[in-house]
Amino acid sequence: MLSIRELRDRAVIRPIKRAVEDEFLDLPGVTGVDVGAELSAGAPTGRQAIVVSVADKLPIERLVPAHRVPSEVFGVPTDVVEERPVLQHLHSQRELSPAPRRRVAGISPAREVRLEPPDVPAGGCYRRTGTLGLLVTGAGTQMGLTTFDVACLDDAWSIGDRMVDPENGRGYADLARAALSARVDAAAVALSGRLPDGDGAGQVTGHAPTYPGEWVRKTGFGTGVTVGVVTSVDATLRLDHGAALGVRVLRDQIRIIAVGSRFCGPGDAGAAVLDTDGRAVGVQLAAARMGAVGFACPIGDVLVELDVQLCTSPSGSRQPLTP
Repeated sequence: MLSIRELRDRAVIRPIKRAVEDEFLDLPGVTGVDVGAELSAGAPTGRQAIVVSVADKLPIERLVPAHRVPSEVFGVPTDVVEERPVLQHLHSQRELSPAPRRRVAGISPAREVRLEPPDVPAGGCYRRTGTLGLLVTGAGTQMGLTTFDVACLDDAWSIGDRMVDPENGRGYADLARAALSARVDAAAVALSGRLPDGDGAGQVTGHAPTYPGEWVRKTGFGTGVTVGVVTSVDATLRLDHGAALGVRVLRDQIRIIAVGSRFCGPGDAGAAVLDTDGRAVGVQLAAARMGAVGFACPIGDVLVELDVQLCTSPSGSRQPLTP
């Protein structure tokens, strides 16, 4: 939990970070800009800073002056860290083997995508897989949430695209709504058949904004149930969406640090992120540092952009569902 002083410092830094982040994102190798604790030799200094993530951190003498992050901006210190956020979908060339302890449904577009190295070990047609997370409703239709990068693949998507269970290829949903914007990477699929087996996200009691210091849990197709702590709600990320869509910038994302070795992994894109009261706070999107760091889209932004309402499940199961 952040102290009152740290929260006040972040409130002061936030508009400055937003004013300079595009300039920083234009620097070679920069992958993100955030607000967080300043570190020196891996230890907190006690100051809050604008944190700039880079793909490869180089000695400052190897950078030309125009490519250097200034040590401070308007009196606010900066901190440069090495971090590469990547989307958390999974690629496979065949149906995945069922996992007996898997608690949540996976989802894959029936349409495959052609990939080449270095994105995959060998060139060929691949099926993209993520997580069917929270259940929602819109215009009387029951839907499930996942991410845009999972459900839409590239720029050839269209409403009505068929979605299948990655473990057996059985169709059970159709793409209904999608958004890839400055703050949201999400999609809603209309459920048209029996859902894959699984307990889902567990008890969902509603939704709420999150804050630094809050404990959260995620239930994903890739790594199951994991726990983390929110460290920021100010993360701006450069995320590679592939050749067709290119690199997109997402702003004001939730940053989560794992309690343990890993918070998320490939196949977890779309997973529900819940607080300790069972309220949805985000939709799992990306990761860094081998899954020790996770990033999620704030649930409020997702619901607004997709124009859907969250379904709650007081019993902790998929049924009954109450919008």
